[in-house]
Amino acid sequence: MKITELKRNKKNRNLVLYLRKVVESYRAGFVTSKELKTDLHMDFKRVRKLNRWYFKHRIIPYLKPKRRKQMKPEINKTKDLEAKIKWLEKENEMLRMKSIAWETLVDIAEETLNISIKKKFVPKPSKP
Repeated sequence: MKITELKRNKKNRNLVLYLRKVVESYRAGFVTSKELKTDLHMDFKRVRKLNRWYFKHRIIPYLKPKRRKQMKPEINKTKDLEAKIKWLEKENEMLRMKSIAWETLVDIAEETLNISIKKKFVPKPSKP
């Protein structure tokens, strides 16, 4: 962006968008620090400050990837999952024992009462 285009925006000199355009044109080499001082009345300290701000907020996020801080929750997730697995194994064992108890109860009832309670799975003959 040329210095003439930057001069036109006298009303917007304190807006962030205008300051960003000034810094971008300075970094690209379209405008020198002397031109900024004479035409836009910006001293070199302010240009340096804006340049640092631009570098910090506009360029560094693209250069450095964000660090992931998800290691602690994943450790907690694995601990929770391991605890759930243990609980499910205990529940499974209890259900097995319960089913064995019901089977023995039915067997004892069949022997003492001489009644057939269990179904006998015999295939029925097919009709021709």
